[in-house]
Amino acid sequence: MRSGTYKNNRIAGFLADTWWFGLSKRLSEEDFERLAALRAEQGFSAVQLVVGVPPEVGPENENAQSQAGFPWTLDGNFNPKYLELARDKIQYLNDLGLLVIVYGAWGHQIQWLGKERMAQWWAKIIETLDSLDVIYCLCGESNLWVGEESQLLPARSTDDLVRSRVLSWLPAGMRSRLGEAVKCFRRPLYRRQLEKRRDDWSFVLETISQRTDKPVIVHPVSYETGYEAVANPQLLSANTVQTGHDASARNRLWRQPLALLKDDPAHKGFINLEPWYEGICDQFWAEDQMFAYWVTMLAGATGYCYGAHGIWNVGDGEFLAHWGKQTFAQAMALDTPRLLGLSHKQYLLRWHHQGETFYQTVGDELITIGRKAGGKVIQFFPEVGRASYVPGGKIWLPLEGVFAERLPPHGQIVIFRD
Repeated sequence: MRSGTYKNNRIAGFLADTWWFGLSKRLSEEDFERLAALRAEQGFSAVQLVVGVPPEVGPENENAQSQAGFPWTLDGNFNPKYLELARDKIQYLNDLGLLVIVYGAWGHQIQWLGKERMAQWWAKIIETLDSLDVIYCLCGESNLWVGEESQLLPARSTDDLVRSRVLSWLPAGMRSRLGEAVKCFRRPLYRRQLEKRRDDWSFVLETISQRTDKPVIVHPVSYETGYEAVANPQLLSANTVQTGHDASARNRLWRQPLALLKDDPAHKGFINLEPWYEGICDQFWAEDQMFAYWVTMLAGATGYCYGAHGIWNVGDGEFLAHWGKQTFAQAMALDTPRLLGLSHKQYLLRWHHQGETFYQTVGDELITIGRKAGGKVIQFFPEVGRASYVPGGKIWLPLEGVFAERLPPHGQIVIFRD
């Protein structure tokens, strides 16, 4: 196996888009290529893809199929043609310069296949993809739906659960998460189920680590970190979180990486794999997206993951529309990814891995956050009008993607001092 330094360097500095249904037949070959070309042109360097059954659908739901059929069946039969097509599409992304973050499953699906068969599925993924430019994500939301794994079997979606009022007691925008954060941790049965889930995925992680020298991470639920999601976190290449799609995550976007990196003696790095999605539940538009990017990166994150509602689900206004009705076409027309790519380019020109983060708050409001290394400083102001002092330097306007000659009267700015 290659050194940990190789693994850490490979996951450093990427800007990723999120295509959970990107290998499904919901996304035509033409749209796959069109989206890939657009993101590469906009400055993205990675894509998150599920090689397997996507989230929010059962394994026999038609939306889990690719053009080559279902990835696997409930009786444990794997579809080699599905994996061959996945390889071809990932090779296409690689040819455009896009790293692919490969998710092998979603957390609750291990209950459907069993840990041994899930480990065998992962072995097939590695056998098929390991020569490509990929990193691996053990699963999405590893401890999702503990004790509720059968909700989607065999062919339901969370749309069906909402319609049948199974999820109607949850607030809008949180229905498909089944309130993991308020599960009764004190119940002995739930604790045993949670421990089994963690042990099962830890078993699969051990198997993966023995078969590849690629970086491996895990996508946790919102109330825990990647290191907490498994019993063998030493096998992970970075710590990870998902801050989720709620306005209350605003300060978590920067406080969480600061805290976790401070407490990580191995300095492997930090990735927020699922911050606010643009347009989800009709929220989190360009200003929120640029805030999330700059505060996350300046707090020391290893890379950044963007997501747009309508892209992740290849939306048509009906499928998974309890998360919002924004369609694929509408999401493709968003200008934010272009702006993110421009900001990311400027960040990388000045980024220094060994930098130190500083910040200023008034109450719960972030006034400024920055990162300095040697004589170089990058400093973000969410609202320049709230700052009592702004140092001199080059003025970047994130929401316009250009440098300015003078400070604007209000709005977001980034100051670069070289």
